[in-house]
Amino acid sequence: MSLIQKKYKHLLSELIYVNSEYEYVKDALKEAHIEFEQYYRQFCIDHDIPINELNKKHAARLEEAFPQKKQAVDEQGLVKHEKTEIQKEKPDKTLQKMYRKAATMTHPDKFLDSESDEALAAVSSFKLLTSAFNEKRWAEFLDICQKLDILPNTYKKVTEIMKKEIDNLKGKTNKLKMAFSWRLLECDNDGCKKKVIENFLKQLFGYERNIIVI
Repeated sequence: MSLIQKKYKHLLSELIYVNSEYEYVKDALKEAHIEFEQYYRQFCIDHDIPINELNKKHAARLEEAFPQKKQAVDEQGLVKHEKTEIQKEKPDKTLQKMYRKAATMTHPDKFLDSESDEALAAVSSFKLLTSAFNEKRWAEFLDICQKLDILPNTYKKVTEIMKKEIDNLKGKTNKLKMAFSWRLLECDNDGCKKKVIENFLKQLFGYERNIIVI
């Protein structure tokens, strides 16, 4: 294995790890938001915080902080996802070549007469490969290519894309971790949780009070 291949695989390992961290935080926040809402409401009840009054008084601020986005649906009633500007950009030619090669190896047409585990795995890989390529989820796409022993014919552009994606994912992960739900999730004692709720009330409503937790 050449040095440039080693560097590529090392960078790909970092990309896969950073993407895994992002997906973990994003998934964990789904439950964390629910837990935060439950803890927050009970905390306000236990400490006589006039939450209903605050909600009415700051209704506009609440709408701005937690907008109720309506999802567009198509004629079949399925949610339509608008592509981002990045997703609209045409993929690099090297990545296109890698996709064509990987798609040829995993295309369902190759396994029409087979129901083996290998055939089913290939078909599953093809679906994930195609969605990852179309949506420019490069960590997933390049991971599949690596498992198929498909490497770039030129590394410079792909390496640049990977570095950019690593920075992008780190930024998105850090932004998610700024959520009060995540801060509460990381707390391991009541004092920490109290501080998170106090900061939330101060930031959202401008409400400040010395709350004593026994």
